[in-house]
Amino acid sequence: MDLSEKFQETHPHAFFLDEDDIPALQEYLRYQGWLDEDKNIQSVGKAGEGNMNKVLRVNIDGGSSFIIKQSRPWVEKFPDIPAPADRANIEGLYIQQTSQNETIDSHSPALLHSDPDSHILIMEDLGDGSDLTYLYEKGTEMDEDTLQMLMDYLSALHQNFTRPTCDFYIENFGMRRLNAEHIFRFPFIEDNGLDLDEITAGLADLAARYRKDSDLLAQIDFLKSRYLQNGHVLLQGDYYPGSFLQTEEGVHVIDPEFCFFGDAEFDLGVFYAHLLMANQPDAISENILDKYETPMGFSDLLFRQYAGVEIMRRILGLAQLPLPLDLEGKKDLLERAYSLLMDE
Repeated sequence: MDLSEKFQETHPHAFFLDEDDIPALQEYLRYQGWLDEDKNIQSVGKAGEGNMNKVLRVNIDGGSSFIIKQSRPWVEKFPDIPAPADRANIEGLYIQQTSQNETIDSHSPALLHSDPDSHILIMEDLGDGSDLTYLYEKGTEMDEDTLQMLMDYLSALHQNFTRPTCDFYIENFGMRRLNAEHIFRFPFIEDNGLDLDEITAGLADLAARYRKDSDLLAQIDFLKSRYLQNGHVLLQGDYYPGSFLQTEEGVHVIDPEFCFFGDAEFDLGVFYAHLLMANQPDAISENILDKYETPMGFSDLLFRQYAGVEIMRRILGLAQLPLPLDLEGKKDLLERAYSLLMDE
């Protein structure tokens, strides 16, 4: 069974996005009223390295273009892993609501159209760009303006979109449950099927030390329970260099499909963890709290604990990063993560 047939089993009346079937896409866009009869699709191609969703750039004659995104009942990069099909609908709600804030809107792609039945979003094309995963390369450094912009975005989100002030609510529990599996559980299971020695020789022995530490596992289980609880602050949910797109117009924050109302400390902790993994100077990584407007009740301890588990899951789990580190470098990061998690 191919992916189209697999999709049609659960969505018999929905449109299946396929870059190899331009006539069908053109007919779909016209049926939706999103493409004029006198306009035609010139080409369709992959837009970025999305892991979760099908994301394509559609070029129209006359020089215009847009991004079309569809979420399916699986992870796009790993079709054998089930995922909530409605995540694009939730992402659309996030963009629609947060665009009311000028700071967030100026650093987000515009939502042009949506088809909830087919889990499709039509987004502004920000042009050729690259995400910020180059920061993991040796000798690279985040510039001050980018750091300030990313902290301004997160401050605006966490200060202005809280449960008491919002007339909408995003639980997104299906995506949270999927994420929780890969953050708090899978990396710490013995014999989970992932060959860490194939990634870095000797990494499996390092992992075994942490997987047998009952105090550590109890702390991680506590964080998992916190993550799965409903909170009071709207989160982007995946605030790391792969969600930041550098374009000619500056840096934009993309792909909020993991968004939900939860702990503000989670977003900032994930961001801090990636600064540490990217070996950013202390002047950047250790001073982000000075550039971030902490919401009421913010816990520095919880923020650092979330950072610790994010480092561990990226080194020991399925969601690997292009870290130019040998075993010793990963050992140092794991020890740093352990300290963040266990130092009260």
